Amino acid sequence: MTTQNKLTGHFTLPAQKGMDKEVKMLCEKWGVDAVRDSDGTILSPEILCIGPDVYSTICLIRADQAWAKSHPGQCQQKFLMSYPVTCNADGELKIKIQKGYSQEQFRIDTDHAPEKYWEVVDRTANKVIDVRDWRYLESGEVLIRNPIKWHVYTINFLVYQIWESTSMYNYITNNWTGDHQMGVDPRQPQTGEHLLKYLDQWLETHPDTDYVRFTSMIYQFPLIKNEKRENVYQDWSGYLDPISALALDEFEKQKGYRLRSEDIVDEGYFNASYRIPKKQFLDWMGFVQEFVRAYTQKCVEKVHGANKKAILFFCDHWIGTEPYLDGFEKLGFDGIIGPCLSGVELRRISDVPGDIIKEVRLYPYFFEVNLQDEPVFKGNGDPIKECKKWWKSIRRALLRRCVDRIGFGGYLDLAVKYPDFLNYVEELADEFRTVLDKTKKTIPCNVAKKVALLDCWGRMRSWMHNDNWPQGHIPEFLSGFPAEIEFISFDDIRKNGISEEIGTIINWGSVGSSWSGGKNWADPEIVEKIRAWVDNGGGFVGVEDSTAYEYQGRFFQLADVLGVEKEIGNRLSWAKNIRPDVNQRHFILEDAVEKIDLGTVRSSVHLNSECAELLAGTPNAVLLSTNKFGKGRSVYFTNYLHNAQNMRILYRTILWVSGQEDGLRRWFSTDINTDCACYPEVKQFVVINNSEQDRNTTVYNADGRSANIFLKPLEMKWFAWDEFDRICT
Repeated sequence: MTTQNKLTGHFTLPAQKGMDKEVKMLCEKWGVDAVRDSDGTILSPEILCIGPDVYSTICLIRADQAWAKSHPGQCQQKFLMSYPVTCNADGELKIKIQKGYSQEQFRIDTDHAPEKYWEVVDRTANKVIDVRDWRYLESGEVLIRNPIKWHVYTINFLVYQIWESTSMYNYITNNWTGDHQMGVDPRQPQTGEHLLKYLDQWLETHPDTDYVRFTSMIYQFPLIKNEKRENVYQDWSGYLDPISALALDEFEKQKGYRLRSEDIVDEGYFNASYRIPKKQFLDWMGFVQEFVRAYTQKCVEKVHGANKKAILFFCDHWIGTEPYLDGFEKLGFDGIIGPCLSGVELRRISDVPGDIIKEVRLYPYFFEVNLQDEPVFKGNGDPIKECKKWWKSIRRALLRRCVDRIGFGGYLDLAVKYPDFLNYVEELADEFRTVLDKTKKTIPCNVAKKVALLDCWGRMRSWMHNDNWPQGHIPEFLSGFPAEIEFISFDDIRKNGISEEIGTIINWGSVGSSWSGGKNWADPEIVEKIRAWVDNGGGFVGVEDSTAYEYQGRFFQLADVLGVEKEIGNRLSWAKNIRPDVNQRHFILEDAVEKIDLGTVRSSVHLNSECAELLAGTPNAVLLSTNKFGKGRSVYFTNYLHNAQNMRILYRTILWVSGQEDGLRRWFSTDINTDCACYPEVKQFVVINNSEQDRNTTVYNADGRSANIFLKPLEMKWFAWDEFDRICT
């Protein structure tokens, strides 16, 4: 990297041809030390000669459209499920299988025998129809012979994706014109070999490129459109797109059994990440990851062979490259970049293992509209408001784990039309570099033992809950909480038990989801180990349908630990006689000044333990409660809404439930709209205002002494450690 003054650099600018003057101006204004191209833009020779390092973007699977057009049978594929059709007449039933799906995006695969790869399913009877009783028609229909009247039928069928998802998004969002781009599949041997040769040629023709930014590698997360170009399905963690007839055949050879289409289609749920994964699907994920990583390693080796560095954009075609899987560091990437809308997404990048460059792409993207299709760099759009909204959340997490770089993406010609925005980004960039400079990326003090989030996925999907746990929920709070955060799975507990380093386990999600755990809660080994751990002093926090699985007369399988049970209609005849008063003076609520609002709640949860204390709600409609179990404690929330008061309630909850209340007045800021952090290795201390109003707060050091600090809106104040000690009383 180019040597820079400590308060410049660490910033990547999206540049484009024809904007040489503006690029030079922003390099100075924003302290830019790297420029990048974006989808649909190129960098002029003048920009390449300005001086900053050059990031060049390549998406191999759609880089050579001439190849894709001449090899349509090597485009990527996926399984779709036809929309359910009810048989309402005797005789035959015809189903137009692609109805409801985009014909611009997908073409039915008739190259591979439907009777081998497809399935027709009687959903009413949960029965696969014999291949002799149906056939595919050239009209795009499947004819079913002798269907049962009033039964519902669907077809699992293979398609080619003839319009690649990111390309389609850009056409729709950014008004791209020209031919629709296709994405090819490197699993096809001919295409795989061709793309590696293409990469060699590309590297030769980009002599000024310092960093090759793979966007991303091979398979996109599923993004399915209908005939109106509207989203009908999206799962940022989904493994639907790596499917192909070839992959199914190779899977059978490697694993010794054949995947059914239904193993992927999953009754129409497509194994979305909120679904509890079955063995077959986990085998499929492992199979895909093995191929993607082997191919990725070849690409990275070629980049290094050309004396350039390889960067992974952890978005778009990222499936199979998860950085929290064992072996990621062996791929050889020199850096990783991720889009960043929140503290969760900041930690997703900053916590990636390995000594590599970690960079986040901030929002708003330099597009006319944002992700909600609202104007930003268009008309009366307000890019400052948009940027500030995300930066407030990102900052909290940044103080826990700092990244190396920030930057933006998109089209610079849109952003330069908003000079006030350019001034705001200058301030933001200076604030980021100050954090980087002051902390030296060292780890701040913790005030609590390790907090573990328990679900079916564990470490593999660390900080990856943006689709299914909304960004305003518990992982967002934890992204800035002063403790080590770990993601554990039920299998981790089966294999390794529960680490002594963990002080609190949080389990949260809807009943039957992968986040809550479903049938895992009927496993004696799981409940035995968690009960024993809590009894020995551990802290358990349950939210929504935590530990929920209807089994042996219980809905919450850890009702004894939580001190609550949920009425689902099976025990209405039983009296609920535990009726304590609401305890509004509990340690957990000492900073609550407003009525507790946990979001949309229709609670049918009632207390069922003499040790339980009600903190909010009523005994038969619990919103928030505590319980003691042996030497341990638990807290139950019916829901969680991310706001300043609830963040403080959860902060206190973690301390109380793990028996660490004495840690409260240690590196602690009393105002609920503020945060602080101490960095012992570099002897620095910081206090931040997360609100857009003036704040007065009392801040405590490690000895329990305090100082009153005034903060302007969104202000960040730094102190040398000894300087802060001098003002404490």
